[in-house]
Amino acid sequence: MKKRKIIGIVVLLIITLYTINRFDLMGQTIGKANKSNVSLPLNTAKEGVSIYYDTLKTLGYPTSIDASSFSDWNPDNIYIITEDKNHIPFELSEAEAFIKKGGKLIYLTDRYDQYTYPNPLDQYQKKAYVYTLGQGKLLIGDIRLITNETLLKDTTGAYFILKYIEAFKGNIVFNEYYRFVEGQTPSLYRNLPFYVKILFFQLIFTLFGCMFYLGKRFGKAKRIIDEIERDENEYLYASANLYEKGRCIDTVYHEFYTAFQRELHRTFKRIIHQNEVLHLWEKHHIPYKEKAVSVFNVQREINNQNYFMNNIKDLDELTQMLAKRRVAGWKRLKQRN
Repeated sequence: MKKRKIIGIVVLLIITLYTINRFDLMGQTIGKANKSNVSLPLNTAKEGVSIYYDTLKTLGYPTSIDASSFSDWNPDNIYIITEDKNHIPFELSEAEAFIKKGGKLIYLTDRYDQYTYPNPLDQYQKKAYVYTLGQGKLLIGDIRLITNETLLKDTTGAYFILKYIEAFKGNIVFNEYYRFVEGQTPSLYRNLPFYVKILFFQLIFTLFGCMFYLGKRFGKAKRIIDEIERDENEYLYASANLYEKGRCIDTVYHEFYTAFQRELHRTFKRIIHQNEVLHLWEKHHIPYKEKAVSVFNVQREINNQNYFMNNIKDLDELTQMLAKRRVAGWKRLKQRN
């Protein structure tokens, strides 16, 4: 049982350490810098763009996050819409009227290759294109050019976008309206921090593990009805008691001696003679050697009740000892196999 407990604790520790390492729970923070933040400008994970957003603010560019519809956009601002693999309900065609009236839009998405306009003013490695639409400007590019993962390895694409941010001139606004426009039913679980969700699942697994370990029940099993353990030799003891009261002590002795001989045969698988007793007891390191020699040297002709009673007690003690020793030997053999 103790070994099973140790194994269960070790497995639980391994799962916990793996989860912490796999999801980097220790490195996560609460609030705007949460890695599970839906808003990409605030998402610090590898797919977020928080590094680019923070860099623009650090360099002194007027940068903010906005949640207004394009119908309320100010043509003097530069609006940036970011979209990762979780697509947002933004249709570029609906924003064309705003751009043609002098608006400036930078649309960064993994679907950038689905949008093409004639006569691009400039491009970057077929991953970003700059167009003129009416009086306004449009830049369509791959969102991966400015993700946190990319910026740690390559910044040329990010500099290309920065060049046209400066060329467009205006306050930089990361628009998040379309990321939340559909709305969602309030959910306590969905709004929990990521690390709390992991701890929640670990708690569930721990509870199921405890239930399984305890036999799918809470606590140890309780005995409803007290049971009386039956004695292996209760018939022999009862008979001996009757014979003793009837002063048939020789019959009692005979029964106990027969039981002792039977146990000897079970232990050594053969009949044991008087001259072998001392050698066998010493060879196998069996206790009560003196008593064993004594019961084999009983003088049957002596009619002394106390003498026979002492020998009967020795026979019973030797029989019980041999039986326990034989059972213990079988248990050790099973464990080795």
